[in-house]
Amino acid sequence: MLFTNLVQTNLRTKFLGQQIEYYTRLKSTNEEGWELSNDGAKSGTVVITDNQFGGKGRNSRNWFTTPNKSLSFSILIEKEISVKLCGWIPIITGLSIERALSNFKIQILLKWPNDIILNGEKIGGVLIESKIKGKLVNKLIIGIGLNINESKEELDPTIKSLATSLHIYSGKNFQRERILAEILNEMEPIIEGFPENIDMIRESWTASCNHIDNKVQFHHDSNIISGIFKGLGENGSAILKTNQSEREFHSGEVY
Repeated sequence: MLFTNLVQTNLRTKFLGQQIEYYTRLKSTNEEGWELSNDGAKSGTVVITDNQFGGKGRNSRNWFTTPNKSLSFSILIEKEISVKLCGWIPIITGLSIERALSNFKIQILLKWPNDIILNGEKIGGVLIESKIKGKLVNKLIIGIGLNINESKEELDPTIKSLATSLHIYSGKNFQRERILAEILNEMEPIIEGFPENIDMIRESWTASCNHIDNKVQFHHDSNIISGIFKGLGENGSAILKTNQSEREFHSGEVY
């Protein structure tokens, strides 16, 4: 069981995590976050469960979690953001996770746009959902899934060879409440300073990117494009150098 009072004891935030809705079992923390938002939940509300049985990843994939071992949570953010800048939100989230885990002496790397990598294997991911009003996004749900205390046998069999957890990597067990609190502590000042702090976000994320200046395959729609990943564009997009020109992609996956 996860103890919300222990999360809040470790918070240094003004609004993130000041309201936490905990469920022992839940289909999707993102879905519950939208329901709570419709019922008037405040910006910064966190939805968390010990057993998420219908979690979603990108491109309608399922997100598998191990009960009582993973971190599966969503954060409701109410902030007016230009639609074209929404590509920065998964970048901000990954950077917040990287900074949080470094406080536990765990050095992760980031893969565009939303994968969390540890020792060459995936440890977690991010799913952003938004509501648009005109040319602005006014509500966001940031969904985060992280493998914390799982053994190799407890990981989803379909991705076992590609995934890891903090426990598998370090041999230690971690207090999930403290990790959640640190993610919120690191995220709040970045979210509050956005978009004026885009240059800092780009520089910090690039320093932790696991494929910067490397040759990658970029899956965009039904096409596979090979090139050198050169970094982030003005909207959090991916910049790929193909032949002698640079191309910008706002969606897709890097392999």
